[in-house]
Amino acid sequence: MNKQQGFTLIELMIVVAIIAILAAIALPAYQNYRIRSANGACQAQTKAWANSYVAATMAEMMTASIRSPAGGGACDSISVSGTTGTGDPKTPGNKNTTCDLTTGTCSLAP
Repeated sequence: MNKQQGFTLIELMIVVAIIAILAAIALPAYQNYRIRSANGACQAQTKAWANSYVAATMAEMMTASIRSPAGGGACDSISVSGTTGTGDPKTPGNKNTTCDLTTGTCSLAP
């Protein structure tokens, strides 16, 4: 008698169900990771920009010559208002970075 080898339909359905459950768990975690990394990358870029702004101010250079990146890098824009610099992250980031331009300290907005 010939014995057939292979998987039954129920075995294949169980494997597909397990993969679907794992994907349902992994995709939201991956999305949260993307958001956190976009926020962190913009924070790092804004911090580097704030450090150069503070250094130029301390060296009495023309701070107007220090420009924010125009859409380059991890931030959509970095703007200055008085003694505060604000970095807006690119999508999927959702928290702005605010830097005190007198001390160079930066933090993510809550």
